[in-house]
Amino acid sequence: MTTLADAYTMRLLNLTMRSIYMDYYNNLHQVMDDARRYARAYQRFTQDRKFEPLVKNYFKEYLNLFPAQVFDKINENFIRCSFYELMSRYLSQCFTFALEMNLPSGRADFVMTGIPGLDFHNDCRVVEFKYYKAKDVGMVESLDAPQAEDVERVEAYARDINASFPNYRMRSHVVYLAAAKACKVWETTSNR
Repeated sequence: MTTLADAYTMRLLNLTMRSIYMDYYNNLHQVMDDARRYARAYQRFTQDRKFEPLVKNYFKEYLNLFPAQVFDKINENFIRCSFYELMSRYLSQCFTFALEMNLPSGRADFVMTGIPGLDFHNDCRVVEFKYYKAKDVGMVESLDAPQAEDVERVEAYARDINASFPNYRMRSHVVYLAAAKACKVWETTSNR
């Protein structure tokens, strides 16, 4: 199946062989391409605008691909950045995104704003991510509501944005993740 590319490396003979090999590997290890894993969730979001299924899809289809050892090494920055990458890949035609947006009350983890001229215009979401190691799974699973300080923080960010852009329909969310074992999402939007 392989041939020498040069004195140091091997390669597959042609694109057909590569395709056969990759399909076999992907089926063997149950690796799906991105579109099949993510597209339906993002398509649904453009219709119903429910944020929680996007996070659940990210948790199930993205984070669960990593081996358990990885979760002691990653942090909230990894969570923010990888979530941003998926969101921008699938929703950039509808929204703009900001990571660690500086605001008067602090730095918002993740902000997404609808693009003017589209149905999503004036739809603005502010998200606070909280990441915990595997040892804290029980704590995350036991939560019945987001912690008050996290709600206060994300609500303050939303108020800051709304003060500058009063026409925005602000929605705020708190997301708790514990390794690849627990995921909780709350919309914390209050009357502003």
